[in-house]
Amino acid sequence: MRISALTLHNFRNYRRQELVFGPAVNVLAGQNGQGKTNVLESVFFLLTGKSPRIRQEKELVTWGEDTLYLSGDFTARERRLTVECVYREPRRAVRLNGAPCRRTSDYVGLINAVLFTPDDLDIVKRSPQERRRFIDFLICQSKPAHIGALNQYHKALKQKSALLRRGRDSGGETRALLRSWNEQLTAAGTRIISHRTEYAVKLQRECQAIFSLIFAADRRVDLTYFSLGRRLPAEEPPDLAAVFAERMEQEIEKKAVLVGPHRDDILISVDAKPAKVFASQGQQRALVLSLKLAEMELCRKEKGEYPLLLLDDVLSELDAARRGFLLEYIAAPGMQTLITMTEREESISGKNAVFYRIEEGRAWRE
Repeated sequence: MRISALTLHNFRNYRRQELVFGPAVNVLAGQNGQGKTNVLESVFFLLTGKSPRIRQEKELVTWGEDTLYLSGDFTARERRLTVECVYREPRRAVRLNGAPCRRTSDYVGLINAVLFTPDDLDIVKRSPQERRRFIDFLICQSKPAHIGALNQYHKALKQKSALLRRGRDSGGETRALLRSWNEQLTAAGTRIISHRTEYAVKLQRECQAIFSLIFAADRRVDLTYFSLGRRLPAEEPPDLAAVFAERMEQEIEKKAVLVGPHRDDILISVDAKPAKVFASQGQQRALVLSLKLAEMELCRKEKGEYPLLLLDDVLSELDAARRGFLLEYIAAPGMQTLITMTEREESISGKNAVFYRIEEGRAWRE
């Protein structure tokens, strides 16, 4: 999967910019705060409808403007695709080869991208939300139906939460409504748990192989998906309908949704010890690198080609051995990479690389 051209109008600090990319390594070099990361963010946003840095899309629009436009020319499985996005608060419109996309699943997953940033260390170190977000995004790129399940689940979850916060019950009305929302949460949540279980197993296999190469062959990495306290797939998956019914009275008392896949977690461990607590900083960085490259390999095996790799200032965060491993990895035939750095790295020069200099929201090819 490749991107050949990108157009940005009123995106972040880019008023008007066009870039043409080479088929292998593309380096975006410049000092901090000049707009390197904004280019990667624009590609990611164009392909996924999500920004890795903000929650409100209006923050992406250049200050003083009201509309942004993005366009990218891609190739995936020998098919040429042009994706366009226009955002004017509060609406975003996406077109694929000129045809409007009514749902996010109409275009997400057609062109896959893996984004790797220094903040990805949060996958190991921070809250379960970071790990759920990581695996859900991986699944959505390979199985777009997961998007529908997530949307359905979170819509019902929002309604159920609002109902519980009101705390009124007239003639059993609250309980009747809760049972209705629980039915929807059960239908969508069961699919979510099934998808996460499947991909946790796949990710474990790929991550172990890569971690052995870049850290230590005798160390074991485990990714264990916990849903409602159960280790999946080793144990039987939870019966969501029964769990929701069992906890209904307690949820009414607490005025909050207490159970569901929105509270699940993936335990990442090294040699049976939780990496969040016991892994060294070097091990944690090696784990994150392994997870991201495992994501690449899963996509390659399921789609038949590598996804687009977006690396945001990660070389400076890796030691010499891991940096060398990553640079060799991105030189693989058929892989295209967009990588940001403050200065050109000479070791990349011989990899048919294209270099762009970024300065104050302007990019020019060197």
